[in-house]
Amino acid sequence: MRVHSMKSAIAAMILCLVIAVPARADKAKLLSAIDEAGSNCRDVSRKIWGWKEPGQKEFRSAELLKGELRKLGYQVSGDLKVPADLVPGGVAKTAFKAEMKGKGPGPTVTIMLEYDALANGHACGHNLIAASGLLAAAGLAQAMKDTPGRVLVVGTPDEERGSLGGGKVALLEGGHFEGSDVVFITHPADRWSLDQRLLAMKRALFTFKGKSAHAAAAPHKGVNALRGVLLTFNCVDSLREHLRQDVRIHGIVTRGGERVNVVPAEAQAEFACRALDTAAMEEAYRKVVNCARAAEIGTGARLEFKEPRVSLKAPIIVAPLVASMREQMNALGVGDDQLKDFDELASSDLGMVGYDYPTVDMWFKIAPGGTALHSDALREAANSEEGWKATVTAGKAVALTAYEMLTNPEKLNAVQSAFREMKAREGR
Repeated sequence: MRVHSMKSAIAAMILCLVIAVPARADKAKLLSAIDEAGSNCRDVSRKIWGWKEPGQKEFRSAELLKGELRKLGYQVSGDLKVPADLVPGGVAKTAFKAEMKGKGPGPTVTIMLEYDALANGHACGHNLIAASGLLAAAGLAQAMKDTPGRVLVVGTPDEERGSLGGGKVALLEGGHFEGSDVVFITHPADRWSLDQRLLAMKRALFTFKGKSAHAAAAPHKGVNALRGVLLTFNCVDSLREHLRQDVRIHGIVTRGGERVNVVPAEAQAEFACRALDTAAMEEAYRKVVNCARAAEIGTGARLEFKEPRVSLKAPIIVAPLVASMREQMNALGVGDDQLKDFDELASSDLGMVGYDYPTVDMWFKIAPGGTALHSDALREAANSEEGWKATVTAGKAVALTAYEMLTNPEKLNAVQSAFREMKAREGR
């Protein structure tokens, strides 16, 4: 009996070694391919940084990235069809998709590239998001001939104006992420970070229509539209005590009247409502709209309001996927002691993708701690040698984690199960 048990144990050990050695060899080839692509991808990053093309005008950047992906063996398509009410003409001219099929059917891993600039250039480092994704695509291209599944690379324009709907929102509605099992993206910053939370966000534009009158001679003949705006603000402020602590509501008066001695016939306010999950944001948003409706009843000024075409959802944080990425980062020399969470939260169209598909967003350190996003200092770091070294590490971490999802069904199933569970728990 003991001999039989020993033989079984030895057989199991041999089987593990047989499986593990090819996996290590494949990962080594993948990393080697990234190192080989490094110099060329660095040139790509520098060109995009120098062009500093704003959203929806990233023509040279998109063409350059499409050409590089074709050289790697990807099937590339541009001029992607999207809803015409989000992008004029219904074609996203600076978006693209690149696909590489592996050895037979299997999962689809998707990598997003961003490449739009701000008014002060690539102060958010999107040139490095594109380059890190291109590095990962180069590594996976080497592995796919022996790996079942598919790699999808999506070029996503106009992230900086994501709430307008022309970037990832339009691509999602156009079906260009369909089939994705896991989605990856990176972002440069002043730290290494994972599990970055994003706030769901929805805007509201309230216009109150009243009746003009002389404020001194005949105020009783007027209906003060500005009072509708002010009462809305008062109602919202009374509401805050009864909202979850992560909910943010902020508003401005965009129109309040023209002359002090005339009762304002029209006034307007814009609000934005945010929360850490989409369900909580939507609940708070309904209450804000009710505040405006109450102001309409209370003042007699007629409310004009239409819900916006686009709102931003919050991504679902998938713990097993974050853990897999952390494991690969650790193997590349980025220890847990180097990871630092963000205290300040914002919104992005990335959240829309992360709400529909398991997504991991890895932030990588290109600048000293305290360097602000969108600053001139971060812009310069996005073209520095130190910034590039971190970009290579980020690209390798994405490629290794994507490879894990392609080749380890148990881990992929855990990711997808956790995604479904966390989404079902939203708002609780």
